[in-house]
Amino acid sequence: MAITFEVDNWLTQQGTYENHCFISWPHTINRDITECARAVRDAIEEGLATSFNQPKVFLDTQIAGGADWEMQLRRALCRSVSMVAICAPIYYRPEHLWCGLEWAAMERLSLTRLQGKAFKTIIPVMVRKSDPLPMAVSRIQHIDVSRVTIQGRRFFKQIEFRSKIQEIVTRIEEIAEELWRSKSRAECDIFQFPTESAFAEYVLPTQAFPLMS
Repeated sequence: MAITFEVDNWLTQQGTYENHCFISWPHTINRDITECARAVRDAIEEGLATSFNQPKVFLDTQIAGGADWEMQLRRALCRSVSMVAICAPIYYRPEHLWCGLEWAAMERLSLTRLQGKAFKTIIPVMVRKSDPLPMAVSRIQHIDVSRVTIQGRRFFKQIEFRSKIQEIVTRIEEIAEELWRSKSRAECDIFQFPTESAFAEYVLPTQAFPLMS
C-alpha cells in the first residue's frame, strides 16, 4: 500500500515514533535464529524504503557497550510502530524473560493504540513451530518462514522469503496508517513496562530437537 508523506511525517514528528519496527528475538548460540533475525531486519528495512523516507528497524545488536540496555530497550520498543517476534520454542522459555516482557509490553501498547481493531502491532514470525503455541501467540495470525530457513545459508535470497517479508512490510504499513488515522501517539513518558512475561503460564511441550531444549 502507498504511505503518504503526511503519514510518514506525522509518525516521526507529531507521533514521536522512532522505529517502524522492533525485532524481538531470543539470544542464543543457534546460528539459524541469529541469522534469521538479522536477515529479517535488513529485508524489512529495505522493503519499507518504498513507503517511508527513512525506514528504521531496531535490532538490539545496535546497543553500544556500556549503555543502559534495559532503558534503551524499553524506549526503543515503546517508540516502535510495530514489533516482529522471531518465534521458536526457545522464545517462550523462562530463561528468555525479555522476550516475554517485550511481547507483554507491545501487547499492552497495541490495546491502547489500536483500540477496537481486529489486528495488533505484533507480527509473529515462525522460524520453528511449537505445538501448542502460547495463547498470547496463537491469538495472532503469524507468518511462517520455517520452511524457508532450512533451505541453506542464503535463504534470504529465496523468492519465498522475499514474499514473506512483503507480508510483514504490508502489515507494518497498515499499522502505521491506522496509528496516523487515530492519532495514537507513542506517549512513552507515561507507559509502564510490564513486570511479568506474556508466557508466564505457558507449559513448554517436550521437544526432541537440541534447538528447542
